[in-house]
Amino acid sequence: MNKKRLNIGLLVGKITDYFSSELSKGAIETAKQLDVNLTVIPGGYLGIQDYNDSLGNFYEYQSNVLYNYAAKAAFEYLIVCTGTICYALDKEKSEKFLDTFGDTPLLSVAYVSEKHESLVFDNRSGIADAIDYLAKQGRKHIGIMAGMPDNYDCLKRIEAYKEGLERNGLEFKESYVQHCDIAFESGSECDEFLDNNPEIDAVLCVNDIIASIMYNCIVDREKRVGSDIAVIGFDDRASSKDLDPPLASVKADAKLLGKRSVEIAVARLTGKKTEIVPVPTSFVPRHSCFTEDASFEMPADLFEGTMDQVKENLKAYLDTVIFDLSERKKINDSLSDFVDFLDAEFIDKKADRSSVENTFARVSRLYATQVGGLSRMANLLEVLFIWLMRNADAANVPAVKELFDSLKTIRETDIHKGQNLHEFYSRLENGFIRDSLNVGVNLKDSYGDILRKLCNIGSVTSYLYVLDKPVIHNNGFEYPQDYSWQFKAYCYGAHPYIIRDKDKDMDTPQVFSNVFLVSDRPRILIATVLYTAATQYGLALLEPEGWELFDELTLITNQLSSACRTLDILRSLNDHLIDINDRNTELETESKTDELTRVYNRKGFFKACDELIEKYAGKDDEFVICYADTDDLREINIEHGHIEGDYSIKLTSDCLRHAFGRYAVIGRMGGGEFAVITHHSQIFSPEDVMGRKEKFLENLNASSIKPYKFRISMGITQEHCTNRADVEDALEKACELILDRRKK
Repeated sequence: MNKKRLNIGLLVGKITDYFSSELSKGAIETAKQLDVNLTVIPGGYLGIQDYNDSLGNFYEYQSNVLYNYAAKAAFEYLIVCTGTICYALDKEKSEKFLDTFGDTPLLSVAYVSEKHESLVFDNRSGIADAIDYLAKQGRKHIGIMAGMPDNYDCLKRIEAYKEGLERNGLEFKESYVQHCDIAFESGSECDEFLDNNPEIDAVLCVNDIIASIMYNCIVDREKRVGSDIAVIGFDDRASSKDLDPPLASVKADAKLLGKRSVEIAVARLTGKKTEIVPVPTSFVPRHSCFTEDASFEMPADLFEGTMDQVKENLKAYLDTVIFDLSERKKINDSLSDFVDFLDAEFIDKKADRSSVENTFARVSRLYATQVGGLSRMANLLEVLFIWLMRNADAANVPAVKELFDSLKTIRETDIHKGQNLHEFYSRLENGFIRDSLNVGVNLKDSYGDILRKLCNIGSVTSYLYVLDKPVIHNNGFEYPQDYSWQFKAYCYGAHPYIIRDKDKDMDTPQVFSNVFLVSDRPRILIATVLYTAATQYGLALLEPEGWELFDELTLITNQLSSACRTLDILRSLNDHLIDINDRNTELETESKTDELTRVYNRKGFFKACDELIEKYAGKDDEFVICYADTDDLREINIEHGHIEGDYSIKLTSDCLRHAFGRYAVIGRMGGGEFAVITHHSQIFSPEDVMGRKEKFLENLNASSIKPYKFRISMGITQEHCTNRADVEDALEKACELILDRRKK
């Protein structure tokens, strides 16, 4: 029996943005550890439509519809990253957004809510340390790129900045606080800030993105980042170390924020007491806030002296270039251990082949683990092997030279692996794009087919839902509330499954929790909304195998959206074709049917004759042919009117249906004259037909109040018919039988 797990929703901004991505990773890891279900719902940002429009991203507002779905999804608890989702909104609008989730227990992240529990960063500690550090460096004029004026985190960072200046006795001017966009559109504000404050020698930025923009503005003024103007960011993104020079930043661990959020959610749902305290931040100094660059040169005497002195030199050097304590300790321990290994293998004894192989393996491990610092590690190892060649036993120098040359091989191999990996993912992506658009004739199967390749680009399982009817959602208008869902398909690995018609209709809570979703492990899902332009088609839920899916989510979303749009066009086209065929069938039926009696007209009768003869061709070509005439029709029309005449004609068709049964082909030849053909096996005998005709007339006239007797003359013959001419000859013969009877 599958375990009933807690079901938590996590609402963040774009999953491809660093903060949202890191927070989601921390939350996912913790959800797995605590054995709870977590659905990550990455929408967009509220209140920035004008900004999006200027970047050609007009329809990004569509992603925000995911928040509407989340409000109806019946999660047991919601974690809402209000600080990023609502960064462009004021407090009143941010609270109004949180109100949309009703009574669902909720934790507001990176924003202090008036109505809900909140988890935020301790902005003050990291900012305070950064200001203190700049003051000790002798910086006198420190400004701040302050971000959005109504954003909670930005306001708290401004407060900490001002307190830091006051504590260090530094000058504060209003122009030192420059509000700006918190993304890549902050360039004009950075320029304005530098123009208004030419004396500035340090600038604190409320995030690393703004700091990277500030770099460009400083360089444009032919000044140097660090020695001329110190720059400090916030968040300590992974890319911060790769800037030139590496960016000093306040480390705000978004993964830790995500981890704590899930822990609080689980505690609240299970009744455990836990205190909510701000997540700490810490200052990480790097080259962008140093006054001199010389300290970063690799010392010439790094590998001089005894073995212990070499290890001390390495430690001192790493202290100057790696400021993250845990990273520094890991690298120092690895290098120290490696130096001891080299000493034992190449200096104190004669090396053998295993020494070379073991060293090569250690170098590979050292090199491969230094993500973001590969060049630095390679340079260190090259200098280390030069030192080793000087100090090794003479017999070991060729082996050390071989290892030295191997460094180049390892580096090139690593680059080649990276290129191969990129090419591999490119092939997978191209295959996914091709298959997602190459939908088949069978529309049901096509929904499953477009999910098959997702397993190759990071989704263990995937689920596809479409709206019962695509929804037109224009910017600035409320999203309609009267939508319903159809669950089309899901995929476990590369095996797609199509949902049966009886199971496909679902409401919004069922979309996020139903029997088809995985239940044998914590259910980790990422939602993505499917739309093209103003039209919403549905959403997909994806179970990530690793973090690669975060990077590929935009590609997946675009291709699934295009595929759903294609399938919707095909469905609409198919519906139109069915409608056209139905209308054509109706028109064809009308063209072959007598309007008054609803039996065949002359044209329709002979066409039906051809089909009936073809049916029995080569088997049994004997048919019963009848010619019938409404007696006294002319007199009825004259004496009682054409309405009565039409009534008599209709009675004739009714009588023939009764006499011959449902398999007979009946046609009105004109006036009150009718023709009938049926295969002889469909009646007992012509005499039986005549008997049923007479019985019909007897019963009708007995109950009729008409001023006339209704009568029909019929001539019946049984003939071999292989074509229309045979039928016409048989009808002539049947008509003569009527005439002969009347003459008598």
